[in-house]
Amino acid sequence: MPVASHPIEAVEIFCSYAHKDEALRDELAEHLSSLKQEGKIKQWHDRMIMPGEDWKGRIDAQLETAHIILLLISSAFTNSDYCQQIEMQRAMERYRAGEARVIPVILRPCDWETLPFNEPQALPKNALPVTEWPNRDSALRDVAKGIRAVVNELLGASASAATKRAGGSKALPRIYIPRPPIIGFVARRNAEGRDIVECLREQLAPQKQSQLVTLSGPGGIGKTTLAAEAARELEKTFGGRVVWSSAEGRADFTLSTLLDDTATQLGREDLRPLPPDEKAAQVYALVAEPPALVVLDNYETIKPDAQQSIEAWFKHARCFALFTSRQGIGATFNVAIAAMSPEEAEEFLQRTITQTQDAQIFSPEIRRRIYSTAEANPFVMQWVVGQIDAAQEPQTVFEELQHGEGDAAQRVFDRSFNLPQLGDDGRATLLALSLFAPSTTRNALAEVAGFGNDSSRINEALKNLRALWLIKAIDENRRFAVEGLTRSLAAARLSKDPHAAEFRQRFVAYFLSYAEAHKQTTPEDFAALEAEKDNALNSMDAAFEMKDWDSGIRVRFALEEFLDLRGYWDEAIQQGERAIKAARSSQAEGRIADLSHNVAVIYQRRGEFDEARRLYNESLEINKRLGNQSGIASTLHQLGWLAQAQGEIEEARGLYNESLEIEKRLGNQSGIAITLHQLAMLAQDQGEVAEARRLYNESLEIEKRLGDQSGIAITLHALANVAKSQGDFVKARQLYEESLEITKRLGDKSNIGLIFCNMGALAEREGNKEEAVRLLREALGIFEKLGSPYAEMARRNLERLEGKSS
Repeated sequence: MPVASHPIEAVEIFCSYAHKDEALRDELAEHLSSLKQEGKIKQWHDRMIMPGEDWKGRIDAQLETAHIILLLISSAFTNSDYCQQIEMQRAMERYRAGEARVIPVILRPCDWETLPFNEPQALPKNALPVTEWPNRDSALRDVAKGIRAVVNELLGASASAATKRAGGSKALPRIYIPRPPIIGFVARRNAEGRDIVECLREQLAPQKQSQLVTLSGPGGIGKTTLAAEAARELEKTFGGRVVWSSAEGRADFTLSTLLDDTATQLGREDLRPLPPDEKAAQVYALVAEPPALVVLDNYETIKPDAQQSIEAWFKHARCFALFTSRQGIGATFNVAIAAMSPEEAEEFLQRTITQTQDAQIFSPEIRRRIYSTAEANPFVMQWVVGQIDAAQEPQTVFEELQHGEGDAAQRVFDRSFNLPQLGDDGRATLLALSLFAPSTTRNALAEVAGFGNDSSRINEALKNLRALWLIKAIDENRRFAVEGLTRSLAAARLSKDPHAAEFRQRFVAYFLSYAEAHKQTTPEDFAALEAEKDNALNSMDAAFEMKDWDSGIRVRFALEEFLDLRGYWDEAIQQGERAIKAARSSQAEGRIADLSHNVAVIYQRRGEFDEARRLYNESLEINKRLGNQSGIASTLHQLGWLAQAQGEIEEARGLYNESLEIEKRLGNQSGIAITLHQLAMLAQDQGEVAEARRLYNESLEIEKRLGDQSGIAITLHALANVAKSQGDFVKARQLYEESLEITKRLGDKSNIGLIFCNMGALAEREGNKEEAVRLLREALGIFEKLGSPYAEMARRNLERLEGKSS
């Protein structure tokens, strides 16, 4: 059966490799992480098997369900009987049966020509192994690009079937609940002896009607683990409408952040750009019918004024909410968590020591002393287990832990931090990791820790930190994090470290480089920025705290298009305002003008015209003082657009013409074309069709002379709209198709979606409702993948049209 004969919403990838090549496998996985962020990879199988599971059985099962099987070839691979005789043989059987794609990637020099690759493959084999490229990162990026093409091909081949199966209805939201601990979940009981998860399920049952619950207790006690277990058990009860939002490491978490998380996870990214009050009202309606469960983790890290806004919103929201917090929250039902009971701790420790090198060391007496030393805190118990496992001298560990400052958590953490086994690299990695929120990749962590691109140092450091239970690996070992109690203790350590400034400088430098490398408006770049959005925004804050105005402002400019087009308008405004303050501090008037202009554009799009006008005028005044004619023309153009939006037609026309006059003096043909286009739109809105067509054509001539393919496509699209409004459907279709052809070549997904929308409207006017529905579905699919605000427009039109057809 062909791989794509059934609808595929996301692919499963199985990775066959030799253990010697784990680091290269992880690097390749990082290059493919954007596919996972886009929801195109459902599962990445690479032999990550839970303790106690049937290892061979799970591998066989993963091989059977994978759509793509990667064979990472090296001499270690060719010398491995299991890789060759089991995994590769089964891969080729599924390939020949048309059940899976097999992609060989030559990692290291070896005699790969002898392997059974007689059939045509999805990707050509690398004649030059990855490790022999002048730039290994570039080699892996090329490999990932080829794999992406295969993924897109498989998804594209099944898209029409998926649409048909779904009947145009929306898919269930993606669930963001954290996975269970690697040792499995250990049930906990409250002071009355009742199962805590059962208590949560009872309090959050639908018949309770909009119950707000807080799970409270000290750091490291297990609040997040219990909340996640409850959320998983309630997922079916709420029909998949479960939102998980964490404030950990997000310094500027506000009500708007929570609303954005909620809208995104419930499939309504289009609500993100709304003004604050309207967004709050829309999300209020979204979570009410049917009722959703919203989990807000690490509530105590949110600033007090933001907490007040969040609590006020939940007070009236018709949904269920579960908070985790170190303190109780007023007006909520509080479920307090105490330290583990001896019975709970015994089960927890029994599970934990299965991960150690020698479980026999942990006798009943040793487990009892671990429980006592850690004051029954599960996080701290794991740290003590890690220390004993590393040193294998329990008595020494217990004696040393009797000394030191602070409570048990502080003493145990300090000892872990200073262990010789951790080394300077392990300590640097832990301190660096406290800067990231909520997690990071190996490459980023190595840079910030000061290792550059030395993968052996970061891999060794991560191995030692994991052995001591100080960090958490997530996303199949591609990302790493410190959580809860560990984060707060590591951050406190960093604040006192003599090299703290160097860590923060490297953190800022890494994300400045990352943001500038991904500032293009492509799905791949947007997916890459989405994966690191919180880290990139935090790097701006770090830069401004260090008074590194230049770096912070450059990060903001690099994120401009992403924050705008993805609908993160609150962040765009908030960070833009900070960047303006930074530019004022550095007395960079040109940057103040540019930033004021850019933030004004967001305010204008959100309908906050007074604030937009204030910032435009500030930008205009500065540019006049600097004699920046280009900046003056650009801001006059935007003020014209603002006047047009407010119905002040003559003022708009005057401002456009003033801008046009300057552009002509400067000889700025591109600026002239843009302003002519806007004047054409103004004429079209006023019913002056002949004038609109003349201005559009004048703009088009300039764009053709300049070779401005994007401008040509946009103007052809506008001329098609004019033709459609005049009833010249043949001409309109011709112009739409010309515009679409250019836009596809440019890969401008957003404008492709807009063209499909207008072609759908044309098909509807021609009476071809089936074609109109098809085009609108295409547009909606594009807008949803981009997280575009236009998704809601396409969705409404599609629902209207389908309702009319029925």
